[in-house]
Amino acid sequence: MKQYKIQVIVPVYNKQDNIERCLQSLVNQTFSQWHAIIVNDSSTDGSNDIIKKFADKDNRFVYIINKKNGGVAQARNKALAMLDAEYTAFLDADDAWEENMLEVLYGCAVQHGADVVQCRFIYDMPGGRHILPKGAFRNNILLKGEKLRRVYIRMMIGINMNHVCMKLIRTSLISGLRFNTMLKTAEDLDFCIRLFHNVNSYYFTNDILYHYSRGDTSLTGGGLSFSKRLSANRRVSGTLKEALPVWGMDNMLFRALVYSRPYIIMFSKLFRIIRERTINCIKKENVKK
Repeated sequence: MKQYKIQVIVPVYNKQDNIERCLQSLVNQTFSQWHAIIVNDSSTDGSNDIIKKFADKDNRFVYIINKKNGGVAQARNKALAMLDAEYTAFLDADDAWEENMLEVLYGCAVQHGADVVQCRFIYDMPGGRHILPKGAFRNNILLKGEKLRRVYIRMMIGINMNHVCMKLIRTSLISGLRFNTMLKTAEDLDFCIRLFHNVNSYYFTNDILYHYSRGDTSLTGGGLSFSKRLSANRRVSGTLKEALPVWGMDNMLFRALVYSRPYIIMFSKLFRIIRERTINCIKKENVKK
């Protein structure tokens, strides 16, 4: 008999400076019935030694080594093929959880019968700063049936539904579902759009449980050019367009929102980059004084 209710997918590529914090946040969970599938995507640094140290001490860790680097989508897909728990969670190697994250999310899932439970997250910035973005919703909320349209609309106009890592997902809903390996950005949102074809109930908790690490490269999109990011977001808009009839929202208004989404997102990101760089410059000037 399985001793776990939740499986956690952790893709890793050259994260020796962060992976110990990440995996320790798993060990520290107040909810103990988890099982982690770590996919080391052909790291060339010391990540594997750190992963092995955790796996040797705790048999809840299972790790796979890819012989060739294939990217985060491919690494996650390899783990998706191994799922057999009731629920699935995602944790990126440079991020971390509050110690009660799984306990809270699983409790919400059971209490409300939710297919997907999502929490708030906080950005851990360079230099020890933290930024708390707005949550997907203002308060705790359970959405079912037609009320799920509120989730779909947020996918069309914002970014707070983009990530898989702040969600606990009923595993049966992602059977056969895979990340698009052709996308170099926005692959999470593309996955979530297709996931919600099958979702009957969604619960949002206002608890801040996920620490999202934002390094210097995050401010520039990890080195991706503007044109590549725009192209990826256009492809995701295509996924959204295909979802509109499934969601009962295939009309001119929502088609217009889907069409304009890539440009809104890129403008919003440019504004955020300028704002964050301005804040950093001001702080550096204050330090010099």
